[in-house]
Amino acid sequence: MESAKDTDKNDVKTSTHAGRYLIIGIGLAIFNYVTYAIIANLIIKNSNLLWLSSFIASALTTILAYILHSKITWKERKPTKQGIYRFFIWNILLTIAINPGLTQFFSIFTSLYQFGYNISQAMHLPFSYEFIQSTGAFVLTAIITTILNFLFYDRFVFGKTKNMVK
Repeated sequence: MESAKDTDKNDVKTSTHAGRYLIIGIGLAIFNYVTYAIIANLIIKNSNLLWLSSFIASALTTILAYILHSKITWKERKPTKQGIYRFFIWNILLTIAINPGLTQFFSIFTSLYQFGYNISQAMHLPFSYEFIQSTGAFVLTAIITTILNFLFYDRFVFGKTKNMVK
């Protein structure tokens, strides 16, 4: 049974994990985009194969994410073999089912995007409605999946704290 002191220590660790997770997540998002852009524009150079650029960049980013989260975000925890499998299965499920579903759901908030488009037009910004809608759906999806990922990784991937008293 955990004492109040142990619970406070775990709460601090969770907030520390959240901070590290967000910093690494921002870096991973940048890495994913840069990798995608390099592959799409310098290596493949075929607009019909953009999906392949996205797939390769996502696969590399997922591998890097596991390494960074295990070595930095949850460094005081020892990931189990099941945790490694859970991480990759979860990310495959996220890529195939959850992200597309959330993005489709968030794309229907047309009045929100129309409002953004009207502001953009009033400010003479060069953004189309489609750009605002797709960016809005992407950002809202990213917010939800960031929260889901953190909760899933913290509870099901990276195990228990090594020094935790039971």
